[in-house]
Amino acid sequence: MPQYSQAFVCILNSSRELIFNRNCLSVAFGRKMSPPERVDLSGTWKMVHVENFDAYLQALGIGFVLRAIAKMLSNTQIIEQDGDSFYVKDINTLQTHEVTFQIGVPVEGTTVIGKYRVTVTWDGDVLRGHTETDKGIIRTERYIQEDGTMLYSMTAPNGVKTTQIFVKQ
Repeated sequence: MPQYSQAFVCILNSSRELIFNRNCLSVAFGRKMSPPERVDLSGTWKMVHVENFDAYLQALGIGFVLRAIAKMLSNTQIIEQDGDSFYVKDINTLQTHEVTFQIGVPVEGTTVIGKYRVTVTWDGDVLRGHTETDKGIIRTERYIQEDGTMLYSMTAPNGVKTTQIFVKQ
């Protein structure tokens, strides 16, 4: 019998039926399977389109003057990815925000909306963020679309969502 360097967990649903996922099947059939390939988000990305940004900022309690300035800004994101380790530098005219994180490990920081604590996870090829703020939970998702652009969306605690589209430089 082959030796495995990883432990695989097979999950039972509420009816105690086995849910066969990729890893569970590999154990059941005695095959060792490698972890899934992850999309590489590395690169310099320039924002080319944004939707519903003013409503999103308003939902976060950002005042009129800051919202008006924010709507005029161009945004560039530099992403360095090494497996499940990330460095993201968000650059615009008003500020530069940098964050380094590991998948599944909470990180704390501060932005214009205040202090936050974010945990980022993979959901297939989608990078999902769960951000705790004084204003509530902000949810984010980032992924590469079929046309090669990167979609980055942010959903405010009240459900208002903004979507930004980035092109790789």
